[in-house]
Amino acid sequence: MKGTIMRLALALLPALLMASCATSNTATAIKYSFDMGASFPAQKTYAWGPSATGLYARDPLLEANVRALADRDLAQKGFSVTSGSPDLRIAMAYEAPVGINGDSYQLRALNLYVYRADTRDMVWRGSAIGTVSTDADSGELKRVVLGILANFPPKAGASP
Repeated sequence: MKGTIMRLALALLPALLMASCATSNTATAIKYSFDMGASFPAQKTYAWGPSATGLYARDPLLEANVRALADRDLAQKGFSVTSGSPDLRIAMAYEAPVGINGDSYQLRALNLYVYRADTRDMVWRGSAIGTVSTDADSGELKRVVLGILANFPPKAGASP
């Protein structure tokens, strides 16, 4: 009997460890990179490009919220959205946890990509990797979007 309990405990240990990691790891890592040769001070207008979701269904509400949060932050930095010929195009990509549909109120990754509109060359990207709650009450989506854009545009003399 004692041996059976020990084998059962050892068999369940990996599953319990994985479950505890999955539920307690709420830290979100934010990273960014950019083209050191890009002239960011000359770029002041932007337009949103299409979103990418990989295998997942699009979430129009999430996309609208990310755009609204980013638009407010970028306006404070002197950028403006245009429907004409923009200097930059911004695209987003996101992933929900595996096996959960678009109504999950969680993301495991949110990426923002900034391209020169004339050449389509990527000049900046920012990512948040980890569990991100998109529930309106949590405020986490706002924190993540502002965190991603905290280093956009890069400071003069910065290196990736």
